[in-house]
Amino acid sequence: MRYFVAVADELNFTRAASRLHTSQPSLSQQIRQLEAEVGVALLDRSRHHVALTDAGRIFLRETKDILGRLDHAGRLAKQAAGGRAGDLSVGTFPAADVRILPALRPLVATLLPHLRLILHSKYAVEPVTGLRTGALDVAFMRGPLNEQGLEAVDLLQEQIVVVLPAHHALARRKRIPVDLLHDLPCITMERALAPALHDAIAALYGQARIRMQAVSSADNVLGHLQLVQEGLGFALLPDSVGTLLPPGVVLKPLAHERAPTVSIVVAWRAGNASPLVRGFVDLVRQAVSVRKDVGRLTSRPGKS
Repeated sequence: MRYFVAVADELNFTRAASRLHTSQPSLSQQIRQLEAEVGVALLDRSRHHVALTDAGRIFLRETKDILGRLDHAGRLAKQAAGGRAGDLSVGTFPAADVRILPALRPLVATLLPHLRLILHSKYAVEPVTGLRTGALDVAFMRGPLNEQGLEAVDLLQEQIVVVLPAHHALARRKRIPVDLLHDLPCITMERALAPALHDAIAALYGQARIRMQAVSSADNVLGHLQLVQEGLGFALLPDSVGTLLPPGVVLKPLAHERAPTVSIVVAWRAGNASPLVRGFVDLVRQAVSVRKDVGRLTSRPGKS
């Protein structure tokens, strides 16, 4: 096909053979074999004249497109081998969607433009199982991660805050002392669904020596917010929910010496030597670093 393109461009077998660094008889044989394979004459040639047939013009157009895509595929294959192109299945969850992906996407677009991220919600693909089976290449998860066969990098910490109806008596406070949560209706989550969050809240209640009145439960953040909006109680959730609050729901920090936190980690299967995974994890670290730097700048008091 490349031989045919050279002849079609030059319309001269001698010049085409020179361009291809081959002999003219060999080039002529290759073209005859191609025409036999296609089943039609592609070139109208005489002793002093070479021209494309109608079939040859169509074939030239399609051939150039095919060869262009082959060259592109070769470049992508080389980039994939170097961790700069390919598909990556990524497990995610609402906190990572809010805290990490907005800063990560422009970095991927700039530094790894041929990387295609295929995102999977934790509710569609359970992250630990997905990493072990290969359904996921990497996953954002709650830490700490103590799962055999998986590696992880801590990315950031989120404070646990109080989410409550705007009409709630505590909603007028800037910060809410933990002891005021004693025996108030609370919307909870099963430990199996969020062990780190469940344990941090249990520790908070235990240290404060207050009692939890669990009135309802939800298996995801949006479910919690809906129940809070309906006025069934308050919820203790990571502060990333601040971007998801529905009307009539407010967020208040805890008035606590050391507010409890939960972490976000990025994890992958131990021993995974894929340069694509390593490159992605490096970009995630950069994204988190950029986000922290922006946070520090925006939190500085302005000059009077």
